[in-house]
Amino acid sequence: MLKNIMLPIVVMLLSLCESKAQFQGLVVQGGLSSAFSRDGVVTPNGQGHYGWTIGADARMLDGGLYFIMGGHYHSTTLASQSSPNPFGKHDWAYVVGRFGVGFTLVRITEKIALRSKLLAAINFNTKFPSAGLNADYNRINDSFAGVGTGLGLTLGHLEFDLDYQYGVLNAYYKKPDTNFDLFSLVAGFRF
Repeated sequence: MLKNIMLPIVVMLLSLCESKAQFQGLVVQGGLSSAFSRDGVVTPNGQGHYGWTIGADARMLDGGLYFIMGGHYHSTTLASQSSPNPFGKHDWAYVVGRFGVGFTLVRITEKIALRSKLLAAINFNTKFPSAGLNADYNRINDSFAGVGTGLGLTLGHLEFDLDYQYGVLNAYYKKPDTNFDLFSLVAGFRF
């Protein structure tokens, strides 16, 4: 019990003991994700595709502006759900390759900053039901794409991010409104 309480406290204290304020490096993240299609058949009103995500981003050329290149794995359900169940049985997974720029909005101290980013993303479907969603939505594209942004908080080596990806390419073959908007709330550690 004491170990479960002390370990997070020690990690937080060590993350604030950084000798030089740099936000570059490798950030390993994990958290919750959700997806919403603009097509009412894929995602009816009041429903979503809820799951989890893990991944890593490399940040290069630290300063007020830096480059980001990374990959994230998302696991969720192809059929939408009315209530979030991020760790339930999932039948849809995709890998997101993303690249772009990040920038510091406000540097509060040497170790604390509010950040944002602008990203391009290509989402590669890795797992999905072979029959698709239904008879009319049975051909899922190999990939779909989006552009994204986000808001992040750096606390030493700890990172917290809320990301949004606006879907620009459809996920289903010849179904133009099947673009997915993706949201993720992640926490991570920067090395």
